[in-house]
Amino acid sequence: MKFAIISVTEQGHKLAKNLLEYLENDPSVIKVDVYHKNVNSTLNKCFEEYDCWVGIMASGIMVRSVCPLIKTKFTDPAVLVIGENGKHVISLLSGHMGGANHFAVKLAGMIGAVPVITTATDLAGKMGLDTLAYQYWLELDHRISIKNINQNIAAGGKVDLYLPTKFDFLKNHPIVNTSYKIDIWNKTFIQASFSGDEIVLTPRRMVAGVGSKKGVTEEQVFFALRSALQHLHLPLSRLDAIATADIKEDEEGIKLAAIKSDLPLMIKSLEEIRNFQHPDCTTSQLVKREFGVGGVSEPAALIEAGDNSRLILKKTAYNGVTVAVAVAI
Repeated sequence: MKFAIISVTEQGHKLAKNLLEYLENDPSVIKVDVYHKNVNSTLNKCFEEYDCWVGIMASGIMVRSVCPLIKTKFTDPAVLVIGENGKHVISLLSGHMGGANHFAVKLAGMIGAVPVITTATDLAGKMGLDTLAYQYWLELDHRISIKNINQNIAAGGKVDLYLPTKFDFLKNHPIVNTSYKIDIWNKTFIQASFSGDEIVLTPRRMVAGVGSKKGVTEEQVFFALRSALQHLHLPLSRLDAIATADIKEDEEGIKLAAIKSDLPLMIKSLEEIRNFQHPDCTTSQLVKREFGVGGVSEPAALIEAGDNSRLILKKTAYNGVTVAVAVAI
């Protein structure tokens, strides 16, 4: 995710820099920028460039500043407000599909604040359909029906949810189980049914890119994959593939971990990686000196995820194994 933090006072700016330090150490945060003052001009210039805006200021300032910019709950970035004393983190806009509720809890935990969330399903301890889509990277159709579905869930009703086999992990999710009646079917998409409406949720292609030192074991690679996905609160079965470079295709540890994970191992040529450019990719000078490319895990994941894909976990090292995760958009 890409975060922007904007403050208006010196005390707020100090808090912004503290948040910056926390977020830069989070592998699920791809980019974070800090702005100070000039709220209207900054938001007008780059509102859509970030997944989440954090305003350290009075909520009224943030409300008046973003009102001319917002379009729809399905496309607007998350907007949070934090008082300059750092005591509360308010989920202000795009709580579900934009992830503001999730980010409010995340940032509150970082600074020891209280998250403030006001959406009905969350207050009832349920999971709305748009929250399900956000958490598991699902594309929604028939969005007009979501309001009725979420109102039913918040009121204590249940919605029929048909899951592909690879999503059967949701059967054991305590909040999902209180919101949906779950069945498993042999199709590749998810379907929610309620009061005559049928909504399809299509999983976006998700790929883990893997790089490694020579001679890593299956256990090392498998541990790295599971550990990486824990940052995203996702199980291994949510992945669609593992990708690596042809210089690593003979690594038994990577091949065996792919087999153990029941995932296809996709091999990308070094030339393809060398010619690939993406603003989210970072460069390892060690890898560049040895193989002539800036890295393996990030570009391999992005290439295999498809055109216009994005990183959702930057490359992270685990005992000789590097993992990055990309998803199709």
